[in-house]
Amino acid sequence: MNIIDRLILTICSLCLAVLSIIVILFPFQQLDILSRDNLNLVFKSMEGNYAYSVIGLIFLLASIRFIVISIMGNKEKTKVTYIVQRTDHGEINISSDTIIGLVQNVADKFTGVRNIKTKVDILEGQLYISLKGEVSPEINIPKTSEELQSKVKEHIESCTGVNVNEIKILISNVTAPIRNVK
Repeated sequence: MNIIDRLILTICSLCLAVLSIIVILFPFQQLDILSRDNLNLVFKSMEGNYAYSVIGLIFLLASIRFIVISIMGNKEKTKVTYIVQRTDHGEINISSDTIIGLVQNVADKFTGVRNIKTKVDILEGQLYISLKGEVSPEINIPKTSEELQSKVKEHIESCTGVNVNEIKILISNVTAPIRNVK
């Protein structure tokens, strides 16, 4: 949910809370402001004042937006796909999340590369892996990237038995060197 939706939701929630308190206290006649005469006067003053219609329309649109968001769900979640391996004993389904875990296992042990984010695409039984991360300033980027590609490919193919078609690496930043504090 983005910041605008959160702000609108907060305002709607506050208005709903005030309305709830009014409805709770109205039968007890605790608020003189809520007497029938005063409410009748308020409703009479609303006649012909179209600002109230605009406010009502805004709340209606906000509530429709939240209903649509709740029905549609979060589209940002990645869809889990599976690669199917057939054996003599049956079928093995390996999820893209499993592949991501295997890639992360290799990348986390790799020296000079940090904050690796992995994306796996499975198209027609072929694996396409994209890695995005940061490197330390003292490493050779082409050599390290090639070694990482080789290690990831070797590990995925040995663990899953699936051929890796392509491994793309995007280096997004150079990280600050780690200093030993004494």
